[in-house]
Amino acid sequence: MNNTQVSGILEQLARLIEYREGRSYLADEFYQLSEQVDYLDVPLEVFNENDPTQKDERELDQMINYWFGNHSSDVLGNLREIILTGSSRLRDQVLVETSPSAVEMLGLRTLPPQAVNMIRRRLNIKNVSTLKKACGDRFLSQAGVFSEQEELDILEEIVSLKESSKEAKDRTTRQSVLDSIEGDSPSSDDPNLLFLANADALAEFILQELREPFKPTIKQTVSELATSETINTVKEQALGVLGKVKKFFIPKDDPRYAQIRFEEEERAREASLKRVSSEIDASFAVASNQPLLIEKVGSVRRGEDSITRLDFLVRSNEPGIAFERIKKSAFVKEVLIEDKYYLVASLRSDSFILPYNNRPTPELKLYFYVASDFVFGTYDVLLTSTKEHWNELKRRASLRGFNLFPLGLYEGTSRISSRTSERLYERLGLPLIPEELRDDQVGLKWVDEGTPRLISLSDIQGDMHMHTTFTDGTGDVETMVSVAREMQLSYIALTDHTKNVASVGGMNDAEFLRYWDYIEGVNQALSSKGDSFHLFKGAEVDILEDGGLDLEDETLAQADWVVASIHFGKRQSQSKIHRRYMDAFTNPYVDVIAHPTGRMIGTEDPIDVDVEFLCENAKKYGKCLELNCQPRRLDLDVKALIVAKRYGVPIVISTDAHAPDQMSYLQFGVQQAYRAGLTCDDVLNAQPLDEVLKRRKATK
Repeated sequence: MNNTQVSGILEQLARLIEYREGRSYLADEFYQLSEQVDYLDVPLEVFNENDPTQKDERELDQMINYWFGNHSSDVLGNLREIILTGSSRLRDQVLVETSPSAVEMLGLRTLPPQAVNMIRRRLNIKNVSTLKKACGDRFLSQAGVFSEQEELDILEEIVSLKESSKEAKDRTTRQSVLDSIEGDSPSSDDPNLLFLANADALAEFILQELREPFKPTIKQTVSELATSETINTVKEQALGVLGKVKKFFIPKDDPRYAQIRFEEEERAREASLKRVSSEIDASFAVASNQPLLIEKVGSVRRGEDSITRLDFLVRSNEPGIAFERIKKSAFVKEVLIEDKYYLVASLRSDSFILPYNNRPTPELKLYFYVASDFVFGTYDVLLTSTKEHWNELKRRASLRGFNLFPLGLYEGTSRISSRTSERLYERLGLPLIPEELRDDQVGLKWVDEGTPRLISLSDIQGDMHMHTTFTDGTGDVETMVSVAREMQLSYIALTDHTKNVASVGGMNDAEFLRYWDYIEGVNQALSSKGDSFHLFKGAEVDILEDGGLDLEDETLAQADWVVASIHFGKRQSQSKIHRRYMDAFTNPYVDVIAHPTGRMIGTEDPIDVDVEFLCENAKKYGKCLELNCQPRRLDLDVKALIVAKRYGVPIVISTDAHAPDQMSYLQFGVQQAYRAGLTCDDVLNAQPLDEVLKRRKATK
């Protein structure tokens, strides 16, 4: 049994005893023991409850005597039984002597408001305080509020309401919260859904706020807002005696009276502000000048493309001080849950403007955890892992004679130091697995393959999808070239839209020929200067709703690089979508399928296309698939990239930039490729220009 379960049984036993005998020393001992077990730094799962060995029982006795030696032997005997068997003879005896309805009612720590209102309506009770006292002190039937049968009749309704009780939801121990750190996958229509780039920017904003001491302007603002009531109170104290004396000697109509009164009021104001300032100092004392040692963890640290919550881990031996600092931060709207080792707060929606779509933040939940230096590495790995990865680490720990829990790595009941993530992985016989790979798909496979070097941003040599002022881009050809050169790229493909996208000025065949003539002129100018930078004459050609491509083959034949994509008819059936894609796969001039699933994170679901179909035909017809770097696209996603790697389909990581600064989006695409375990060999535009030209020639 784990600590939470044992704590719950002890609390139930305390309630049963109190219900039967009234408040007693024995009930109080079990209550105290329940709270202590909740925060015990030894995970009770280490003791084998099915077939405990003598060593297990000896270690259990040592642990009980060390941590709980101040309790009576009878109470400790019950604790020992509960840990090993899940129950105790005393608990079983009291359960037999207590009515089933009372047992169920004892399971309700408090009655939720809905239950109180429901009982009032059913029994026509007007005095709510009397009802609450009856429910809280001796419960219902025993308090004489109504009969045992009436209690049984409404018990089922009450029990169904207890899950809606905020207290029931919020009373979660450190261990159970950490065990359930991974929630369900975010839904595409979740109003709090953020794509990674925005979520990461928000997380960095929060980290910056917490890593700095409190700004003086906060204190100044509060001082300036000192209420007139406070000022007047201090003013009266300052003027109380002196003012009364002076008014007897100086008449009010004397000019000196006004001056003296003004001077005294100024002194009073100074005194009031000084007192307010001292109160502020006292309330902020634990948080005023101490920046937090805090890191982002959770899904945003792993680089998940969709984020609905932000998680942070604080390195501290004093959780209370850390939480005081967090609670007083300007970005916190409301504290939702606070326990000894974790804090959940809601984010103020007006605290930050999301940089990649210029919108205010949704009211996300912020999760803060605290770990001491001794086990910081274990917490860091836990909070940056999926459940599957964590469970695999637990399995590998057991093979080496350890037990891995959220509370740390244990050998028997001894907790082993894991101050860093590297140290924890080392103890498990593993190399450090990067945060982006701590999932159920890539991380351990990457280890088994010998930890090959994965792709990085510095490996990218060209950007093969972008737009200029010839259609809907804001940068002209020369500007895009200049930015690419600053980024140390060797080549780019200029791929403006075709005529089907009329709303953005898509070009027809004749206009594309003139466009490519212009690009060729830029290439010649660069070459004449001895500059090896190369521009591909490209196009993003629409795959039409009724089939076929948006430019004639004779035109496409003169291009250096053709990107094919679907912009319209995205809600067609899978069979129609597949037929349209086959027109692109079988066209000899198409090089790559762009943003293949058509998703827009948080706003638009993917089109109905099978990823296996895409990869199978890309391999068959010698095409590439694009990883689109636009923050709200990241299309293909990680799962699809893993499939593409298995098929051996080349990936092109492209920005689809519509402005010069969007070429920096390469970082987002590379991060997703890294998470999928891609190397330079898997990415076409990680190859030199000669290799790209050679491959293109070979596939035509």
